[in-house]
Amino acid sequence: MPSHNTSSQDLLNYLKSKGPTPSCELVTHFGISRPTLSRRVQALGDRIVSIGHARATQLAARHSDATDSLPLYRVVESGQVALVGQLTPLQDGGHTQWLLTSETPQHALCADEFKDGLFPGWPWFLEDLRPAGFLGRAFGKRMSALFQIDAKPESWSDLELASSLIGFGSNLQGNFILGDGRSLTFFQQDRIRTADGYYKNSSLHTYPEQAQDALSEGEEYGSSAGGEQPKFTTMACDTPEDAPRAVIVKFSPQLTTPIGCRWADLLHAEHLANEVLRSAGYAAARTRTFQIRERVFLESERFDRVGDSGRRGLVSLRSLDAAHIGLGSGTWADCARKLHAGEWITPEDHQEIVRLHCFGELIANTDMHWGNLSFFLPEKSPYPLAPVYDMLPMFFRPSSTGEVIERTFEPKLPKPEDQAAWLEMMPLALDYWQQVATHRAISTDFQKIATKAIDSLKRLQKIA
Repeated sequence: MPSHNTSSQDLLNYLKSKGPTPSCELVTHFGISRPTLSRRVQALGDRIVSIGHARATQLAARHSDATDSLPLYRVVESGQVALVGQLTPLQDGGHTQWLLTSETPQHALCADEFKDGLFPGWPWFLEDLRPAGFLGRAFGKRMSALFQIDAKPESWSDLELASSLIGFGSNLQGNFILGDGRSLTFFQQDRIRTADGYYKNSSLHTYPEQAQDALSEGEEYGSSAGGEQPKFTTMACDTPEDAPRAVIVKFSPQLTTPIGCRWADLLHAEHLANEVLRSAGYAAARTRTFQIRERVFLESERFDRVGDSGRRGLVSLRSLDAAHIGLGSGTWADCARKLHAGEWITPEDHQEIVRLHCFGELIANTDMHWGNLSFFLPEKSPYPLAPVYDMLPMFFRPSSTGEVIERTFEPKLPKPEDQAAWLEMMPLALDYWQQVATHRAISTDFQKIATKAIDSLKRLQKIA
């Protein structure tokens, strides 16, 4: 029963169980006055966090496993580090909510339902920092050994994820750095090494060794669901006189194997897709391919990096949807329409996403998940579309068991609302497949696949 004799500990226990609660509800629930509530809160000190203002104020219990707030930084394009604000974990029964407090408005991060800086789970703009894929599995194994946590990052609690990022999150996607621990220190040290020419001796000739290092830290290729492509990140120079470039490098298995040959074809095909789109005026990742010591490498310049040490904020389509739409599934085009309707992206970017979706359909890209399309993170919305990446005919990738399976590409007619964009992208898709069919570095088998794709698209074009 509610009682005016409610103690401060009663209040704390209630907030730990219920999560952030309006102060007016607490007054009613405990049958106490606002001055009494204020005294109980003061007695609890920093174990209680206040959210909002005046009669809209909510009270919450700081998470008992995290006594301090975490500074959140971002690296700006000049390479300087700026404080975004403080992230505080709040206890909500068996869950964790997060509060971002800042002396300056964070419009792009805290719009609409997040206007008070309160997030019902891990903040949406940090979700893309959760380790995933080939690199994520290797990272998870290292963190498991260090912190005695699960080796699978998708199983981590918010606090386990935060601890990993504070210690080892200095070079993640986008421009955020969490905490003032090892990650921030390493980034600052790396700036000094870069300025001193540390990467001048790094070149594509070191890629085979870096690939072997990535494999030794990760998993045997082909053992994971979906067969995600092995890769590594590095800074590289073509000559000692060049400025270093931040790159992501994918690489094939040994070319002496069928799976190696197929992935080599796909890496060349990805580069060609970027070149076709760039020639047509679309923003696409800048890539190039090399064959060194029986592997093919696809080097992609990171568009979330600027110069030697600068960075740009980046969020995925998946994160934007989770924050503002909640659609959860569908095509890039489906989500783009919803984001445009909510004025989260511009009309121009909406149309470009629809066209890119159609191009991907026409080149057999069956891996256009929502983590494979990203947006820059500005001070305020709308969010500008980032260059397209991972655009390749993934329909023809080897199976997760490492087998090269013969498949027949059967393109489909578009949805009525996509037809204009589909027809516009058809010539680009035909040009793309023609380039694949005649590329000297691509195998005869994959050239035949490209020729069949051209025939299929031409037949479909006649009835569209």
